[in-house]
Amino acid sequence: MGQEGEFSWTEHVYRKKAAESPAQPSGSRPPSWLSSLPPTWACAAGISSGWCSASDIILPNVTAAGLDLSGMTQAEAEQAINENLSVAQQAGSGWAVDLSCDGYIGTLDGSSFQVDAASLAQASLSVGRGSFFTGGAPYLRHLFGAAQDLGADQVQLTEAGRTELERQLQAADSALGSGGSEDGYTADLEAGTLTLVKGHTHRSVDRQGAEEAVKSAYAQLLAQGQADTVQLPILDSAPQEPDFQAIHGELYAEAANAAIDPDTCEVLPHTVGVDFDTAQAQRLFQQAQEGETVEVPLTVTQPDITQEILADRLFADLLGQGTSQVSGSPNRKFNVKLSAEACNGVILMPGEEFSYNNTTGSRSADKGYLPAPVYSGGASVDETGGGICQTSSTIYYAVLHTTLEIVERHAHMYSVGYVPDGMDATVYFGLSDFRFKNNTDYPVKIVTESYDKNGLRYLTVKLYGTNVDGRYAVPERTQFDFVSPTTQYRADESIPQGTTKVDAKQNAYTGRSARAWRVIYEKDGTLVEKQDLGVSTYKMRPTTILYNPADGDPSTWVDGVPPKPGAQPGTGAETGAGTSTGTQTGTESGGGTGGEPAAGTGTDSETSAGESGSSSSAPTEDIPDTGDGAADGPAQSSPEEDHYGYEIPAGKLPPGY
Repeated sequence: MGQEGEFSWTEHVYRKKAAESPAQPSGSRPPSWLSSLPPTWACAAGISSGWCSASDIILPNVTAAGLDLSGMTQAEAEQAINENLSVAQQAGSGWAVDLSCDGYIGTLDGSSFQVDAASLAQASLSVGRGSFFTGGAPYLRHLFGAAQDLGADQVQLTEAGRTELERQLQAADSALGSGGSEDGYTADLEAGTLTLVKGHTHRSVDRQGAEEAVKSAYAQLLAQGQADTVQLPILDSAPQEPDFQAIHGELYAEAANAAIDPDTCEVLPHTVGVDFDTAQAQRLFQQAQEGETVEVPLTVTQPDITQEILADRLFADLLGQGTSQVSGSPNRKFNVKLSAEACNGVILMPGEEFSYNNTTGSRSADKGYLPAPVYSGGASVDETGGGICQTSSTIYYAVLHTTLEIVERHAHMYSVGYVPDGMDATVYFGLSDFRFKNNTDYPVKIVTESYDKNGLRYLTVKLYGTNVDGRYAVPERTQFDFVSPTTQYRADESIPQGTTKVDAKQNAYTGRSARAWRVIYEKDGTLVEKQDLGVSTYKMRPTTILYNPADGDPSTWVDGVPPKPGAQPGTGAETGAGTSTGTQTGTESGGGTGGEPAAGTGTDSETSAGESGSSSSAPTEDIPDTGDGAADGPAQSSPEEDHYGYEIPAGKLPPGY
């Protein structure tokens, strides 16, 4: 480059030769015909590498990074290159590469580039080295002025320089109006269209070509002190076609109704079904002109039940209800209330079953249940949990006013009195259960309420759900086979002689049977179905009269009257009522689940009062008429004990009942 302090190749060579002046070893004298040639020519004509190829100085006319390195050692060349680059790489030094592209102008200064000075110095020294056959020709060319510049391959962009170049290339892309397809798409489900915009021919700067161009320009700048403005190379490509399969995967959905979270009972969102023909979409896009909006038809399927609809319908309808009067001891009333509270608020999801035993669990003292009368071993005894069958029966009575599926039900041994015959449901933990299934498409909630009114205690059960079609059910029954209570005597020394006493703890029950139906109607009253629920048979239970054993055998009494104290017993007049002293046992006959009679719902010839109910007409208070008239046989008092569909032997009640 002719800078001050530089020296010519000739000066360098002769200075080196004068300093070294090596003695020629014997046996290595050059041929005589070479002796007359200049030293450099003799070297060039040598078969071996000679002293020239083994020299540690750079050949003439070798430049690198803009510097003439002729005659320098590798170390000198590396130092010179570093000194020269230190100035060029300073920002604002004027050593910069200009960029241009279709109106865009940019600049990369020297700080964006880096050059390996050591590698350049080594490459400069290696020019013309080796044997004559490998390095001789380049050696001779350089001796006679054939210049060779090094450096373009050794120029690299710094990390910061690469980032700055990409920034400027993006700016150049913007100036080009890069075109291409529009990013993204819009899907309008209401309009049923998928919208895309076909872009224009895509114009962008060739990244690889641009990098090579700026590196070459910088090498030129170093070599010549100036460089031409880099014209950034441009690539043109047609608009990129969208990935319709990927778009389909993002949009596709099957229609799904809103649902209920079984844990929280919250309404979960519905899903709108979306689909489109990918082949049709591709065809429409290809047929469109550049810049044109492409609309692809969508197939949109709305679910039957949206989140809003489900939220509005959830527990909106009273499907059915039942009410019973609760009598008996305070303990019994308490047990009825406690078991009802265990069922209150229970939610059945579609397809889910309600189990009375599973819901209440064992009716044990640790759960708060109190002793109350039950029938066991032929006698009424106090057992923990007595009375809980009234709750199960009242729930069953409410179910009979709905179209919910009855899964399991058992009749009591004796007519209960608090619900119509055929409409009771006895339970016994671990042995018999009452179950029904939610066969609707919506959740069903059980709501119970125990309350006092006009000095009497009542239990009301309401079933809430969603009555989509307006159907409702009415229970009906027919009673027959009445058997009046007989009389039985039991000796009791506590009874004064000459007197008798009716055992108040042994309520008499009229035997009877009842066939029950559940009649289902359309909203407009059209008959849909009359479900035969079978026959429930209730045993007769005799009246028990207590007497003093000193009065002798009751069968010997005159007119059924015990003799006066001290008088001679009679000769055996008939009592007119029999003298059986045993207890009534056995199981029910007729239809039902698990060998027990099936549930009933009212009468054919005589429907119990207050036995109507549906989503729209369920009574506010549905207290059944148990039938105290002649048609139902002798009247009987409301029971104060639980008596199951079979006799439980004395002492055999399971622990924790």
